[in-house]
Amino acid sequence: MAAKFHVVPGDNGDPRDPLPSATPPARWLGLELKRLRANAGLTGAQVVASKAISSQAVLSRYETGNAAAKLTQETVHALAHLYGVGEGPEMQALLRKVEEAQSPRWWSSYTDVVDQALSELMTVESAADRIQTFSAVLVPGLLQTADYARAVMRMPFGRRTNEAQEQQIERRWAVRRRRQQILECPQPPEYCAIIDEGVLCRWVGGKAVIREQLRHLYNLAENRENVHIRILTGEAWAQASPTTSAATLFKFPDDGEPDLVYIEGVNQGGNWLNDSTDVDWHRSALDELILYSTDKAEALQRLDQLIRGLAG
Repeated sequence: MAAKFHVVPGDNGDPRDPLPSATPPARWLGLELKRLRANAGLTGAQVVASKAISSQAVLSRYETGNAAAKLTQETVHALAHLYGVGEGPEMQALLRKVEEAQSPRWWSSYTDVVDQALSELMTVESAADRIQTFSAVLVPGLLQTADYARAVMRMPFGRRTNEAQEQQIERRWAVRRRRQQILECPQPPEYCAIIDEGVLCRWVGGKAVIREQLRHLYNLAENRENVHIRILTGEAWAQASPTTSAATLFKFPDDGEPDLVYIEGVNQGGNWLNDSTDVDWHRSALDELILYSTDKAEALQRLDQLIRGLAG
């Protein structure tokens, strides 16, 4: 599959850094290796017995595109050869994907504030062409203003922060702002955020901060064609109950790649779900939340009412 790239202006680093919109290389490679093994009729135990790879655990990390897998061209070559791939274009495509997977991403200069979970999240975000999310506690990160995001990031430190903590918060905001640019690039994903009504009434950061945040949501909902903001009202809970306080579904342009679900905590990273049963359950739940949440016109009306209520 040919890689596509989004080029977006950046606030930090090289403004021409590419954000790949195709499947992340390691994940593409894992799916392809798994397909080749299945076509060859080999079990994981048989692959290990052939000495092409050291253990079934390592094979699993390769096949799932796990960031912990230390991808090497030698191992990929040995696996592909075992699966019947000859020394031709197909083999070269696999080896090129290893090179792509090993290439540093723009956030490699932010390792002090970007852990493995966040790195995986940003990789998947940049690959998806449709994103559906629900949040019952905070405004989703991709929609946060600078002051709102900083207020959220200060939560673990209590009422007072020192200089070092403020520097960390600023670096975390720089990463979040860069993340948000996937919604602004020439070919952005379709992004649908279902926000619990209670989120919009919480004065995170204070009155002025939440008013600015609400105005930002209004502007996005009104003017950004790829961003769809829906509000889950208190009344809607009678028809649709969320499965968790924050869940995001990612869909990809390649029909052969399964959907992924990310369950997120507040300032605590999150967990990935790729089991088809779990993904189907959360997909159905998100679809139901969309069905019973406000449409665009009503969302804009409620946001406007909230903004007016905070005036003065």
